Amino acid sequence: MAAGQWNGHNHGGLHTGDGKRRNSGVYSMNGYRQRRIPNREFSVGKRVAYIGSHKDFIREKGTILSKRNDNFKSNRSTMKVELEDGRIVYFYKTNLDFI
Repeated sequence: MAAGQWNGHNHGGLHTGDGKRRNSGVYSMNGYRQRRIPNREFSVGKRVAYIGSHKDFIREKGTILSKRNDNFKSNRSTMKVELEDGRIVYFYKTNLDFI
């Protein structure tokens, strides 16, 4: 059976469970290559830059804050960041890169 003949035309000829790597090309994410950064690298006080595509945060920079005793419960992959303009936001770690 051909790889896209019976499972629709929405998967580029590949099977539905295959990882398509759609965010790993040289032209996605504003030229940044996605790399896996472990959670332990995101320590409090480290400078980060937002590399995602949300219109309100493009080219923003900030520092990692502690999430201890925080009212907002979040998973380990969500980082609390204070931006340079004073806003405090939560970003997923794949949208952050170190400066």
